[in-house]
Amino acid sequence: MKAFVGHSSVVSFSGGKDSTAMLHLLLEQGVPVSHVVYFETEWDFPQMRAHLDLVTAKTGLRIIRVRYYRYFEEMLALWGWPKSAGGWCTARKHRTCLKYIGHIKGDKTEYIGFSADEVKRTQTKWMKTRRWPVRFPLIEAGMGEADSLAYCRRLGYHWDGLYDVFDRVSCFCCPKGGKTKRRLIRDNFPDLEREWQRLDAVACMSNAQHDAGGRSGANDD
Repeated sequence: MKAFVGHSSVVSFSGGKDSTAMLHLLLEQGVPVSHVVYFETEWDFPQMRAHLDLVTAKTGLRIIRVRYYRYFEEMLALWGWPKSAGGWCTARKHRTCLKYIGHIKGDKTEYIGFSADEVKRTQTKWMKTRRWPVRFPLIEAGMGEADSLAYCRRLGYHWDGLYDVFDRVSCFCCPKGGKTKRRLIRDNFPDLEREWQRLDAVACMSNAQHDAGGRSGANDD
């Protein structure tokens, strides 16, 4: 991959195995990474904090943490749990990250860690709304999810065992994980299960409000 003088190389970083592998792959290829952008919520796995610190220690790069201007729990109380396909949380994550990257001055290229198993994700509406070039280094290198995890482990990453339990390490209470993720949380992380139960009660407040004829739209703000 060619790098350009005065050109920003922006890594969209989730902290998972694929984006971590992508970041190191870019550095191995000599790409001068200028920004590592991570969307942070109060629902991140606690282990992710230590992982981000380890990434900084290994790469020397500062991870830029961006957040939506409202807490997710506040929106949970308004709208309930997001639907498994998309949902208000995904929309706000994308909009917040795109806004930040869009404010980076000058020419830029964004690098996204979709694996070779996820080519279809390159064609979503969120990919097509970007006004700058986007590249997918793992797809270009033919690296699947298993390759990314093996590469990260060779580099000394461990996520404190999260990938021994889960295939993905997004928000611990992500509804996309379905009943299987809930069971794994219950069996392996009792503190997070108790927090999830508390959040369920918050979501029930939203359901009661909607049943009483309150506001139900997730696009009001």
